[in-house]
Amino acid sequence: MAANTRENHIRLIRERLQKRRRELITAIQATRGELSALKEAERDPEYEEGAQTELADYTLSQLVENQRRELMLIDAAFQRMDAGEFGRCVDCGAEIPLDRLEAVPFAIRCEEDARLHEQERTGGAYASPTM
Repeated sequence: MAANTRENHIRLIRERLQKRRRELITAIQATRGELSALKEAERDPEYEEGAQTELADYTLSQLVENQRRELMLIDAAFQRMDAGEFGRCVDCGAEIPLDRLEAVPFAIRCEEDARLHEQERTGGAYASPTM
C-alpha cells in the first residue's frame, strides 16, 4: 500500500478521534451533572428508593470512569500520531493493518501480539478460569 494512502487513512482516523473526543467531553460533563444532581437530591428514607439511588450513583460513576479511560486512550493515540509512531505495533514494530486501526483506532499492538498479550495477562491459552 502506498505510504500516501496510509497517511490519508491515518488523517481520517485522527479526525474521527477528534470528533469522538469532543463527544466524550460533552458526555462526561453531562454525566457529572447528573451525578451532582443525584447527590444533591433529597433521599427518601424508603429502602427500595435508596437502593435505586445508590445503583444509579454507581452506574453513573462507572460510566464517567469508562468515558475517562476512553479519553485517555484517544489522547495517547494523538501522542503516537504526533510522534510518528501511530499504527506501529509496540511489540514487534510491524505496521498495524488499517482495518484494525479503523475498528480499534487506539490499538497499540497488531492482532497477533494483542492476542499473545491477552493470553499472558490472563495466564495463558490453557489457564483455568478463576473463581
